[in-house]
Amino acid sequence: MTATTIRKETITLPMARLGRPSNMPRYRSQQPTPNRVTPPNFGLSEEESRHGFNWGDDSILPYQVSDDYDRNVQPGQLDCVVIDNGLLRAVVAPSLGGRLLELKDLRTSRDLVFRNPVFQPANLAALNAWFSGGIEWNGLIPGHTAFTCVPVFAGMRETAQGPILRIYEFDRIVEATWQVDLFLPTGSTTLFAHGRIVNPAAGPRLAYWWTNIAAPMSEGTRVLSAADYSIEHIWPGNNLGRCDFPRKDWEASYPENWENATSVFFRAPSVPRRFVMSVDRGGYGLGQTSTAEMVGRKFFYFGSAPGGQNWMDFLARPGEGKYLEIQSGIAPTQNQRFELAAGGELEWTEAFFSVQLDATQAHGNYHAAVSHAARAVDATVPAEELVRVDVFLREQARRPLAVHYSSGTAWGERQEQLLGRPLATGLDFAVAHEPDAWDDLARGLTISVEHLHDIPIGIAVSDLWLERIRASAEAQGETWLHALLLAVALLDRGETDAAGMAVERSLSLRPSWLGYRTKALIVTNTDEASELYRRAWTAGDAPPELAVEIATHLTAAGRSAELKRFVDALPTEVRDNERIILARAMVAANDRQFDELERLLLSRQFATIREGETLLSDLWVRLRRGRVEAELGRVATADEARADLARHPLPRSLDLRMHVLEET
Repeated sequence: MTATTIRKETITLPMARLGRPSNMPRYRSQQPTPNRVTPPNFGLSEEESRHGFNWGDDSILPYQVSDDYDRNVQPGQLDCVVIDNGLLRAVVAPSLGGRLLELKDLRTSRDLVFRNPVFQPANLAALNAWFSGGIEWNGLIPGHTAFTCVPVFAGMRETAQGPILRIYEFDRIVEATWQVDLFLPTGSTTLFAHGRIVNPAAGPRLAYWWTNIAAPMSEGTRVLSAADYSIEHIWPGNNLGRCDFPRKDWEASYPENWENATSVFFRAPSVPRRFVMSVDRGGYGLGQTSTAEMVGRKFFYFGSAPGGQNWMDFLARPGEGKYLEIQSGIAPTQNQRFELAAGGELEWTEAFFSVQLDATQAHGNYHAAVSHAARAVDATVPAEELVRVDVFLREQARRPLAVHYSSGTAWGERQEQLLGRPLATGLDFAVAHEPDAWDDLARGLTISVEHLHDIPIGIAVSDLWLERIRASAEAQGETWLHALLLAVALLDRGETDAAGMAVERSLSLRPSWLGYRTKALIVTNTDEASELYRRAWTAGDAPPELAVEIATHLTAAGRSAELKRFVDALPTEVRDNERIILARAMVAANDRQFDELERLLLSRQFATIREGETLLSDLWVRLRRGRVEAELGRVATADEARADLARHPLPRSLDLRMHVLEET
């Protein structure tokens, strides 16, 4: 029997450039999902509606958007940590949010999770950049985690029962810590993951957690989980509604049978033990179960339509991206949060393991297949074994690490300085970094002279930081930087008048690109905003992403000539930004310059198209309608437009639609 080992290892992987996070604040009003009044959900219980939210109502600040990536995949190296006991091999990437990239059954040499052959970011996460594959730890804000493409803390703890790999960080929106302790016992075919969230604040917090498992997908793959019914997104409007599961007239447990992208939340409130499982046609696959704290189970699939299939390849390589997601969460659905009491902690333990079901039973009557799967879960991870491991990991979760592999950000340490106490027992947030104005503020009430020269890296907008900025300004005397940092925090809160006064004070003391840009977002006059954007761009040290925002502003204002002049004057590396190219494409569409529009649309494969964004397909439809109407010399009918689209279908490179919609 091979003893479990944990070791550092560098893996070779084709990788796209990730780039650096943007230091330009992206405000609540700039989020891609617009806020809206939530329509009533259909048939949901009180538990299934508790702490619900609107996706467009949240700010991502203080986090920085990561959108500086491309699709130029080159050979690269990635520092990882490997857990191995001769039966299972788990590969974890601390520099990518602690993502578990690989879980291999060494007895069969088969991958239990989808192992992406490349690293290719795309626009699917809360902070834009996201990649597919493995097991992702999604907390503490809704959506794909803010940590998905950034380093987190990682280290090892030795115990009498074997080593534990710990990954953890401090979430700056919820202001709570999260950790996942990974434990692979010697001789075991089960990987355990112990989650722990600690709220160090004096008041309650609403948090979020879903573990996202990318499972290999092949023809005939089935998802099994106990279900009295399901909760699903209902189109149009993407509302949540109660649905029959299984369906009476078609097999909804086979993801390939769903044409559109879909999310299915399994609901069986009285089931004694929850699990979810993905098995192939032969009955082999991956199972997940947990302690009772995790009540949610779900599967997601991009859909069998061309757009969904293209998305999976877009995230990997052509013909190599097919996967589905099976997920587990603390709340029943992903449109909900859960409450953390003041000073409280929440813990749970998950188990991941291979299964080999009888193929005939696995693909027979749904409820009978689930019962067969449940027996396999009980045999592989007996309930009493899960309880024993959970007790052990709860005790270990508060003990310090013996070995540190990687560090996360400095914000946890700064938060401890603000609070004057540790955030969570057993978690060390000390990290070597270049001090800046944020460190000055965290330690005291003055910003050093050397840190008053430049805008610091990062953003802070919480109540604690706002109090510290104000106290510092009163004690030290308000500098341009105090006023600017105050303006950013106030604007994110919707306190527009106060933000406007603060940014005016900042600009009067020292002009800055961020000051002019902030004021441009506050003023209501388009001409004034355009002039402020011009000043921001020429103020010095403006980041390239500001040019994208300016191009978007000019496009929305219908200032085609001004946009052309602005773009023509940009440095080549900025002018080639794909979002600027798309702004030019929109202008070309508006100006009916269809040759230019087609040239721009087909000039590249666009890397940063957002999940659900239909800009590329919409522009193609406008292009084709314009061509038809130019030939006809009149407005085309819907039938004529549809007939042309049948002859000139949407190119594959432009088809990233999540749903099959009317194309005219």
